[in-house]
Formats: sequence, structure tokens, C-alpha cells
Amino acid sequence: MRKVLIVDDELLARRMLKESIVWEEYGYSICGEAANGKDGLEKAVQLRPDLIFVDIKMPVMSGLTMVREIQALELGCEIVMLTCYEDFDYVREAMRCGAADYLLKHTFEDEDLKELLRRIEKRIQKEENRMESLNLLKENVFEKLISDTLSREKIRGYVETGILPALHPHYMVVCIRMQKQPTDTEKEKFIEDFQTDLDKNVNKMEEWHWYLSSMKNRELYLLLTSPDKTSVSEMKTAIKKIMTDFYRRKQEKEIGWLTGVTCRMFCRWEDLREAVKEAKDLTQGGEEYLACSAKVISAIEFIRNNYARQICLEDIAEYAGVSRVYLSQIFKKETGKNISDYLVEYRLGKAKELLLNSNLKIYTIAELCGFGSAQYFNKIFKKMNGISPYQLKDNKLQ
Repeated sequence: MRKVLIVDDELLARRMLKESIVWEEYGYSICGEAANGKDGLEKAVQLRPDLIFVDIKMPVMSGLTMVREIQALELGCEIVMLTCYEDFDYVREAMRCGAADYLLKHTFEDEDLKELLRRIEKRIQKEENRMESLNLLKENVFEKLISDTLSREKIRGYVETGILPALHPHYMVVCIRMQKQPTDTEKEKFIEDFQTDLDKNVNKMEEWHWYLSSMKNRELYLLLTSPDKTSVSEMKTAIKKIMTDFYRRKQEKEIGWLTGVTCRMFCRWEDLREAVKEAKDLTQGGEEYLACSAKVISAIEFIRNNYARQICLEDIAEYAGVSRVYLSQIFKKETGKNISDYLVEYRLGKAKELLLNSNLKIYTIAELCGFGSAQYFNKIFKKMNGISPYQLKDNKLQ
């Protein structure tokens, strides 16, 4: 049932419109009414009607001003102006501002209203079909972006046509990795819980747009985009909190199929694939700490996100929200490794990837992986791997 809001300062006019037909027979119900544009605008935001009847001339805020405000807020509703013969100049202005139609409020017949509703219904259905097609196209494009099958020219074309919005640094991709294929019910429940948790922890969550990939190789990817860059830190904090809760639920066998959840920010669509790879890499080692406490998980996440910087135990403990001594104790107990050893091993693993998959200089790789000097990097690499970085590079070239 579509919702209708009536805004008119004349009580008689509102009553006449409400009682002229049985609205439910045409798929509509009256959800509210208001006596001026200001109250009408507040109710439009609160009730989110599909159709609003707005009088042209009202106290406090005119109908014309209300139409402009509704369009600015992008509420996505149809607007019909209630007018008299002498108000036609205002009606034309309202139509230019986004109103869909008009109704002569004191002289209309029931059939006039029914015909108007039929026209409005066609407009709404046409827009719904357009949005459905656009969403399907966007989902298809997102799948191709995830699988890295789109050329840069194609990506630019999608941006220029509006299928992909222009990006800013506050857009993110979330990687959800599983140990086993969840049932459809488990997956739906997981996504529903994820969205509910975000709604609780992020203001203006309705402004964020979601794109969910299909399941591939026990991986799901969620793209989150928002026009409001001020909510970046809020979203990152919320996802960190949700991730910690998911790992707790994992330990309690509530979501036994989950391996890891992590996210990455990116600035351009061309960078999405790299963001996906980084998010995937962060979850691939998830099995090793599924039995860890939330504090240790936070420490591991911090190391994986910041290994390229010069970080110390104090930084990691501060992020985890505990003292250095306590974190060292529980980290060793739960992982079997010292924090410093874990950090070095993780850095060496990343360095090995670069040695095998890039043409970067040894000193550059050392710097990118957080080692203080190339000399120290060479020494620790040979100690842990039995060969030097140079030898590994030479072996790759042979």
C-alpha cells in the first residue's frame, strides 16, 4: 500500500480530499496530514510518503517552498499541487521545481482524482522499474570490478554515465571470508545482523549505499558508499566493533562458518581491485586467531594494518585498549608467539610476496615492509629463510 500525505491549511479541503474516494481500492492509504508547509515537510521526512498533495498558498511555509525543500532532500516522492484557477503561475513554477501534477482543489470530481492517481501510479512504476534495472546493472558492474574484468576505459564510461558515482576516500569494501559454505539462511541472517549493527552504530546510515557480491570461493564482498565524508571514522569504528563481536560469536560456535571480516578504503574505482586484495589478505590468516580474545584480535588487526610503519608495543597496546604488560601476556598465551616475533614474521611474509611478485629494489621492499634498514632486513630475512633476499630474487629470475 502506497502512503499519501495531505498538506493544506484548509481543514475542509483536507477532509474533502480524504473522503472523496476509498483510497485503499487504488492501492493508497492516508498516512498523515499537515496545515502548513513547515509541518508538512517535517512529516514528509518522518513518514516518507510515496505521494504528497501540497497546497500552493499556506502560512509559515508556502507550498512552493516546501516543494523546493523536498527536492533538495531527495525524498523520492511524487508531489501533486492543490490549486485554484488564479494560482496557475505558481503551479508552473512548482512543476519546474519537480512537482508531478496538479489538482483543482475545490472543483475536482472523483473521476479527476482517480485519473490523476492512475497517472501517478504509472510514473511511480516507471521509476521503480528504472531503479531496479539500474541496481541490477550496478550489481553486475560491481561483480566485474571485484573479479577485475573491467578495463579502465569501461570504468570511466560507467562513471561518466552515472552508473558508478565519482569516489572519495570515504568509500570502502568489506571482505567476509568463510571456512565453509554457509546455508542461504545463515548468510541472510549474517547480512541482516551486519546491517542492523551498522544502523545502531552509524548516524545517517540511510545515506550509505550497499552493493553485495555473490558468493565466490567462500568469499562475500560488500561495497559501502556514502556522500558524507564526515562519517568515515564513525563507520570504521563501527565495523571494528562489529568485527570484534563476530569473532566472539565465532568462539561461541554461533557462526562457526566465519573465518574473518575486514575492510579497506579506496579513492578511485581503479583502486578497488587492490583494496579487495588487501582485504582478502587480511582475512586469509584468520584461522590462526579464531580462538583468540577480542584484545588479541585487535592487536593482530593493528599489526596487519600498520606493519609498514614504525610501530611499537605501546602503539599496539593503546589500540587494543590494554596495558603493554597485559597484552604481551595474553598474546603469548593465546598465539604462542611474542608480539615482536609476530610483527617480524608478518613483515617478512609481506616482503617475500614483494620479492616474488615485483621488480622493486631490495631497499625499497625493506622500507615498504617497515624494516628500519636494508641491512637489518637482509640479516633477519636470511636468518628466518635460510637464503638472502638477493638469492630469492635471483632464483625467481632463473
